[in-house]
Amino acid sequence: MNWTYLGIAALLPLTIALAATLLAGAVQAIHSNRQGGSSRVAFHRLLRTLALVFPLAFLLASLWDGRSTWRGLLGVALGHPADQRAMGLLRSQGEGFLARDAAKAAHWFRKAAEQGDARAQFHLARALLTGTGLPKDPALALRWAEAAAQQGDSDAMILAGDLQHTAHPDVADAWYRKAISSLQTRLAAGNPQACLTYGLLLSSGKGAPQDPIEGLAWMKVAERLGLRGLQALPVRLMEAQQPPAARAEATQRAEALLKSLSPQGKS
Repeated sequence: MNWTYLGIAALLPLTIALAATLLAGAVQAIHSNRQGGSSRVAFHRLLRTLALVFPLAFLLASLWDGRSTWRGLLGVALGHPADQRAMGLLRSQGEGFLARDAAKAAHWFRKAAEQGDARAQFHLARALLTGTGLPKDPALALRWAEAAAQQGDSDAMILAGDLQHTAHPDVADAWYRKAISSLQTRLAAGNPQACLTYGLLLSSGKGAPQDPIEGLAWMKVAERLGLRGLQALPVRLMEAQQPPAARAEATQRAEALLKSLSPQGKS
């Protein structure tokens, strides 16, 4: 458990619970004062009210503030593959209230993958390839990558191609071409990750003739559309490999590509 996160997350429900408790205490005190009677009886009644209001208010505030988290946990308990995949991602990255645990991440990816969730199948394939959280098994990684690719996951298509690039280059090229085809709709909509992936494929000559300038242009488009941080690192690396004239040409091409995107993609 990420106890620091839990402590911070509890601040809002705690504040609301304290406010509700103080309000309930004030109302009870006024009511007891108007009724009169023994001060000891009134004091005990006040304590019972506070003891009831605080935990109830804290529970309700916690449920409301973390309602999306609770819904996700319920989905995991009920075996919903999308929620199991989300749990796997949380475990793999150590986000939120859960500490990083590669083995548990792989466990949840497998649970969702076995129910046919394509994205979970891709994550499981990648974990099997690298041996993250479970024994390394490239052959099994290929099986799961192909299972996800058959469902239209473009990242899985690329992974399936990479896993067969040496032994079966024709099969790998077919997967790369399918990946490029599947990216087209997301490219037209201006999806940054799709633009980056397409640029990398063109730059490396996977599924299409190698074109470093066009590839860099698409990667620059991805950056202009919101790619930030470590995700933008491949853009910088690819740019550093090109001569000044090629970088300038890629920049001009990127401007033209941005104008061709849908209004949704430009926004």
